[in-house]
Amino acid sequence: MDKKIIAPDEWNEYLADFSTRNQGRRARFEAFSRGGVAEEDEEAVFESVAIAGDVVTVNRTVRADDKNAPISDQVTGVHGIAVQLDTDGSDNTMEFMDTNGDLTVLHFESMVDGES
Repeated sequence: MDKKIIAPDEWNEYLADFSTRNQGRRARFEAFSRGGVAEEDEEAVFESVAIAGDVVTVNRTVRADDKNAPISDQVTGVHGIAVQLDTDGSDNTMEFMDTNGDLTVLHFESMVDGES
């Protein structure tokens, strides 16, 4: 799988295009600290991602019991954004590196095999 580093001057436009391309896909967060421990957030349906300053906001919807519960997650201190593509060229993960060297990964359900 190929990983693409997104240049900071392209973040706003890239995230807008990324949001359009991936809206409605199932996605979950994985957080990796320098200690290497991974935490996983619950799976939800991706709505959008945007950045203001060094804060990335990811909006998702949790669908349960015929209710849609919007959730908004923020990743602060972002100084690097990368995207990893699946074998078919679709977006597989979006990675956010913060100033502490911690990595937050937004992992999408694969369009190839359905796994996330």
